[in-house]
Amino acid sequence: MKHLIPSVSALSIGAASLAVTTALQAAEGGAKPWTVRAGISGFYNDNVYTRNDLPKVDSFGFELTPGFSLNLPVNDGQTVVGLRYDYLLRYFENREKSVDHNHVVDANLSHNFNSRFKLDVFDSFAQAQEPQQLGQGAGGAGILFRAEGTNFRNIAGFDLTSQLAESWSAVTGFRNNIFRFDELAFAQSLDRVEYLPSVNLRYQVAPTSSIGLFYQYGITDFDGPGANVGFVRDVNSHFIAATIDHDFAANLTGSLRGGIQYNDFAEFAGVRDRDGVAPYVDGQLTYGFLPGSSLTVGVRHQLTATDVGILGTVGGGLFSDPIRGSSATSGRVSLSHSFTPKLVGSINGLYQSGTFIGGGPGIDGQGDGYASADVTLSYRITQNISARASYAHDRVDSDLVNDLREFARNRVVLGVNFTY
Repeated sequence: MKHLIPSVSALSIGAASLAVTTALQAAEGGAKPWTVRAGISGFYNDNVYTRNDLPKVDSFGFELTPGFSLNLPVNDGQTVVGLRYDYLLRYFENREKSVDHNHVVDANLSHNFNSRFKLDVFDSFAQAQEPQQLGQGAGGAGILFRAEGTNFRNIAGFDLTSQLAESWSAVTGFRNNIFRFDELAFAQSLDRVEYLPSVNLRYQVAPTSSIGLFYQYGITDFDGPGANVGFVRDVNSHFIAATIDHDFAANLTGSLRGGIQYNDFAEFAGVRDRDGVAPYVDGQLTYGFLPGSSLTVGVRHQLTATDVGILGTVGGGLFSDPIRGSSATSGRVSLSHSFTPKLVGSINGLYQSGTFIGGGPGIDGQGDGYASADVTLSYRITQNISARASYAHDRVDSDLVNDLREFARNRVVLGVNFTY
């Protein structure tokens, strides 16, 4: 049975390319413990800054994407060590800062002590500018558009699965998320450290079904520059939810957490109290309808960080009622399909709708929306070479007056991937 529900993250052309590559490898059959890959692509981007406070600029450019993966079984498969590294160099022909350098490193270790105890440890580091890489975390896409500079996020944690009795098991986990931004406005609003210990007690009601009780304690410490402003967003949260994991069929599985989130914000004299209870939902459904083809849909609702300034410089704001965060609902879909053993397509999408908590009249209770979608087709020319074409669309809409964060962006990418 599945016991983890992945956190929401915005999907991108890179994610689509990975899904396509995985499907092509599945069509080829077999696996080896390491993979080396590289790609070269040309692109057109009709809004390179994704900001309304800057002139709209379009640009052609190219991307270089080398990387490698390791998946090494140790001790006759009792331990598995995984490592993945991806580098992206993106050159813009018509942008003041012409080159982006992005790094993503994912490491994981899975160890079966015996038939009753299993430990999974992981770390994911990204240095990037795009929300698809920087928006991950406890509360979804906290940043909705491009952030210039050398920004990074790191998500690390572990899960210890214990078989307590024949029908009872527990998953004890911990997450530590760190976010850092170069731009002062982003740093003040979004620089933070998150600590998230959790436990999920489960009961196996049938070979294909389990129910349980999930509890998670969250500590979010905003520690950006000008902390006398940022720390008003500090919050301690309690997540309490019922869980169900069910295999409807061998190729159709689902997981759901549903309950409440109690938020205890930092308190200051003369500042409005924003403590309260909100719904907490996290669910996912996966359907493998053909070999090499699958559909995944998910939904999440919880408190998340927001890139809007603490005092709501967009649309006004009150010192006595600063913006504490956003109550956000997000839905995601990922479809990958092998039309033939050589031709694979994918569609990915994310939509997040948030409602601001705090900010005074004109901001409190208002909302914004973030949408990201992409379509990719890949054709395997030889066993190690494939060509791909992708289209992606991103946009931000807002209820706030004169919100300069609103934007729309279209991107087209044509490239060749090499995998060995």
